[in-house]
Amino acid sequence: MGELLVEFVSTSTNVSLADSPGFIKAPGGAPANVAVAVQRLGLQARFVGKVGNDPFGLFLRASLDDTGVDTGCLAIDPVARTTAVFVAVWDDGRKDLCFYRNPGADMLLNEDDIDERIFQDARCFHFGSISLINEPAASAQRKAQKIARDRGLMLSYDPNYRPTLWPDAQTAHRVIFSEFRNCHLAKISAEEWEVATGCANLDEGIRAVLGQGVELLVISRGEQGSIATNGVYRIELPAFPVDVVETTGAGDGFMAAMIVKLLPEREKTGSLAKVDECIVRDALYYASATGALTCTKPGAIPALPTREAVASFLSTLEGAGDDAG
Repeated sequence: MGELLVEFVSTSTNVSLADSPGFIKAPGGAPANVAVAVQRLGLQARFVGKVGNDPFGLFLRASLDDTGVDTGCLAIDPVARTTAVFVAVWDDGRKDLCFYRNPGADMLLNEDDIDERIFQDARCFHFGSISLINEPAASAQRKAQKIARDRGLMLSYDPNYRPTLWPDAQTAHRVIFSEFRNCHLAKISAEEWEVATGCANLDEGIRAVLGQGVELLVISRGEQGSIATNGVYRIELPAFPVDVVETTGAGDGFMAAMIVKLLPEREKTGSLAKVDECIVRDALYYASATGALTCTKPGAIPALPTREAVASFLSTLEGAGDDAG
């Protein structure tokens, strides 16, 4: 559940939006990216959100439909325009973002748009923080979270902090941090770590987040790799070396892979904190490969890999390791 928007990604890397010579149109929005990635990795996904009754809204619905994601709960706002964002990317992962949403249709999802049919046959509910910035979307998301909790679903959360959308960093921290108590699986990226946790120190931040009741915390750190911890163990894996074209959507592919791999394990054990460390390590390895592959193509949704592509990538790496041995 969350934002589905049209992205205009710069055709050139390492230049500002003002200096970009052109842009490529692509569907995007972090929760929508996760839905598509989950679908491509082998599970059925349903997306809950709102777009405008305009050409871009039609484009976004068709884009999700083409991936197999269920769009039956994607609402259409008769007045507001579909949100757009212009994106410039640097090789080190930095992004220059300019959003057009005043208001965007995604901000106008309301409580009346949320009902039990959304959760029919659902096993996991994934959400971010952007929908919590403005009403009525914030109340709609909180209603959905409550239904998901009452139904016993696994709840996963990626703050996806975007500074230009928040009134200030203090408000962002307060809202983002408060949501850790409403999830079982949380992912935080290195660049949003301090705002999300309120701590510059890694150990202090981990304790703060797990102290909210999070069963498993995952930290994505780009070229520095990734971390998964339940407070008892801490797994650290290096990043996969790939030829990076663009990093947009990599964290969303990573998150989707963690959901796909760990959801059945949580259903067996009742808590991600009880899942065997070796299983979590394998999930983190798989998620790292998914995120790395996403970086090898431009755009977010167009770049998200299939289950077969990830398997082939890992098979190639393992084969190279055998040859070297």
